Amino acid sequence: MRSADSAPLRLTPFEEYMLIDDQLAYPMSCFFMTKLKGQFNVAVFESALHNTLENHPLLTSFVMETNGHFHWHNTGKMPDVVRLPFDEKRPFPASKGINLLCESSLKVTVCNENTDPMKVVLDGQTNIIFEVHHSASDAAGIARFIEDILCDYARQIGFADVQRKPVNPDLLTRRSIFGQKQNGILRTWSKQVWGLVRAWAFLLNRVVPLTPTKPDGNASAPGVDYPAILHRDLTVMETECVLLKAKALGITINDFFLCSAFFSMKHWREQHVNDTRRGNFRIAVPINLRTSADKQMPAANIVSMVFLDRKPTKIFDTPFFYRGIFREMRHIKRCDLGWTFIHGLTLFRRIVGSVRKMTQQNRCWTTATVTNLGRLFCDVPLPRREGRIRMDESLELIGVETSPPVRPWTALGISVSSYADYMTINLHYDSAVLTRSDAQTILERFCNITGGHLPARHVLLPTV
Repeated sequence: MRSADSAPLRLTPFEEYMLIDDQLAYPMSCFFMTKLKGQFNVAVFESALHNTLENHPLLTSFVMETNGHFHWHNTGKMPDVVRLPFDEKRPFPASKGINLLCESSLKVTVCNENTDPMKVVLDGQTNIIFEVHHSASDAAGIARFIEDILCDYARQIGFADVQRKPVNPDLLTRRSIFGQKQNGILRTWSKQVWGLVRAWAFLLNRVVPLTPTKPDGNASAPGVDYPAILHRDLTVMETECVLLKAKALGITINDFFLCSAFFSMKHWREQHVNDTRRGNFRIAVPINLRTSADKQMPAANIVSMVFLDRKPTKIFDTPFFYRGIFREMRHIKRCDLGWTFIHGLTLFRRIVGSVRKMTQQNRCWTTATVTNLGRLFCDVPLPRREGRIRMDESLELIGVETSPPVRPWTALGISVSSYADYMTINLHYDSAVLTRSDAQTILERFCNITGGHLPARHVLLPTV
């Protein structure tokens, strides 16, 4: 990455949007937690972290504003590794977020029963929490960063001599191009007429929040229980059942989870909210825009967003509803409508000069966020036992949990990922408007839809 004294990188429109939409009460933080079991060497981990960060400069950078423009400035410093006690009831420790204007974009916490700072080798389960400001990276970028740490740890401990092509920090100058050449960009723009239609609907459609309770966006800090994250691992059998359900319905796994989120929100709102206001539930769906040209890209945002609107009165657990979501997502992919949000931000910044005004309207834009990260760490060239990555003779990666940010009025952030042949579902909820019991009810409803046996009424439909 270029030094701060030469030509620091300017934030892309998406990065700037994530920065400006950050609020003290609603930090723009993504969370990754790796769960390790066995003998974990803290000193080796810190060394691996230091080595890896040299190739992921946005994670050691903060943002400076000059004449209304935001730029990345790389500190080159490794973040402090905080050590806290392991707590099964609250795996994600309390956080106040990351102020990207005065601190780097990464925080790291190691949780173990033994917090003695003189103890180097920790036994039992060790959870490592990576908190990353969303301006610096999306989930795929964070995952690649963690993969590199795992590989370097195994190499330093002498367990595996991993030969893996490193990331190339010079590619960060191209991160706003999303791997496309000029003719590819022109082809994308030619399809954006459908994006204009969707953008018009995005602006005009009334969106109803999950609960009418108004969030306090002016609070000086997030709640004491931030991040409020619930977790559920599907068994291997339940995971297989989800795959069979999606196949029987002729839809993708991602479509199935989107439908499950709509069903869960409708069911909870009908049971708990006496509100007759008309409008749509809206789900924000991150779209990975990486291409083959981005394989060696360091942690960064190569992502956009699309939005699905459905009236609660028209949400039913029927094949017709599933197929409607499937057709819309297929249309989005075929027409490259993941670019619409990026083009909109770019155009808005060029006309207005900043995307700040896009974050200052007091209304509900999105009811929930649903992200499906797919299979995590599947390409890591390390030995495995029953699908679990081994970093040493006695150290295994037994699980991974992830979570997107939650925003004012957007009370839910659902993250789905797969590791070692089973799926993990995390629900990040706004504890200012939902109780833990409320969130557990929504999560259980979501898991009851995804897990269990295939209902008889779900007939086999052809995949188009």
